[in-house]
Amino acid sequence: MLNQHTRHPIGIIDVETTGFHALGNDRVVEVAAVVLEGGRITREFVSLVNPERDVGPSSIHGITAGDIRHAPRFVDVAGALLETLSGTVAIAGHNVRFDKQFIEREFLRIERPIPPLSTICTMRLAGGGRLSKCCTDHNIEFDGESHNALVDARATARLLLKLASAHPESLQHLSGLGPIDWPVISVKGSLPVTRKQSRLRQTAPPSYLQRLLGRMPRQGELFGSDESIMEYTALLDRVLEDRSVDEAEGDALVSMATSWGLTSQQIRLAHREFTKQLAIVALADGVLSDAERDDLRLAARLLGQSTQDVEEALRDARSLLADGARNSSAKGLDGTSLSGKLICFTGELQCQRNGQPITREMAIALASKAGLKVVDSVTKRLEILVVSDPHTQSGKATRARRYGVRVMHEPVFWQAIGVHLD
Repeated sequence: MLNQHTRHPIGIIDVETTGFHALGNDRVVEVAAVVLEGGRITREFVSLVNPERDVGPSSIHGITAGDIRHAPRFVDVAGALLETLSGTVAIAGHNVRFDKQFIEREFLRIERPIPPLSTICTMRLAGGGRLSKCCTDHNIEFDGESHNALVDARATARLLLKLASAHPESLQHLSGLGPIDWPVISVKGSLPVTRKQSRLRQTAPPSYLQRLLGRMPRQGELFGSDESIMEYTALLDRVLEDRSVDEAEGDALVSMATSWGLTSQQIRLAHREFTKQLAIVALADGVLSDAERDDLRLAARLLGQSTQDVEEALRDARSLLADGARNSSAKGLDGTSLSGKLICFTGELQCQRNGQPITREMAIALASKAGLKVVDSVTKRLEILVVSDPHTQSGKATRARRYGVRVMHEPVFWQAIGVHLD
């Protein structure tokens, strides 16, 4: 039977964050709210949030820097969030103090402090334990993976309904509460962005490709020379080292291709050949690891190549290697050695070696063995920054790009110094 106190609108909130220190520099990267009224969920809100810094432990919340690259900031979705929570008399959450503290800090940052909130903690009502375990104990199924803000908020709402029947006294105070006096924030034009929407957007070809591949030779115009194709490929190699093509880099590729007289057909052939060379590097040790395959697919997408194109490149690469193609993994595609370079790492490393994740300590040892000098900070003297996520907004990555430091994606770096990945 429905507890009478759950008839009052209750806002269930859940956040995914860059870390655990709400009072420090950690930020919200995803926020969800559902409203429970009359024993059912009547409203929902969810959005990724760009924290304007690194995203923290992707291995826990599953959100990458690429996911939040085009996500709105908290200030852009605060109005829509409060519109969903309008009329609620209290907020609930599993370990609600954690979520409440982060929400309070985000509103303080945009100078719209929220009033003191009456809270309900399902973790306390359940006697402790993770949300997943508490839901299992009460026969509540998740709609998806845990550590997804909307999935967790929905599960918490269902858990609250079950616990309310067992602990009616814990909700008695709701009868005397009026609606929360949320701050007035207009709903902006920025739309919420879900994980699914963000990942669909990431599969779209980069915007520069349409301009690049749409080039047709003018009447009487000569095709670009073999030397021009070689120079374009060298520029492409450097641009794609971080597995990201920003607007300035896209403009540079289009400008160079135009000035060197390259046609769309030549560019397509160059991109196909470049993908094959990447496949040769990945297969040079005889093993294609998951990290190397993912990296190859990422680079291929940036070149306008399909999954079928990647598989064709891999077949060609295997054939060439079987015929004795040179192992180029120790130096990378441009043939230059990285030995003696001053490098720095940023982000949670993602690759594995010998069945174990590459830790920061292991990374430093491997880089040092290859003759590189590893430092902890980014200065103008730094020569290479190794990033685990191409779209990271970490302080190190921001400074490196400002200083014009060479940025390399982690799998690219390991290949360049001859480290074999799982």
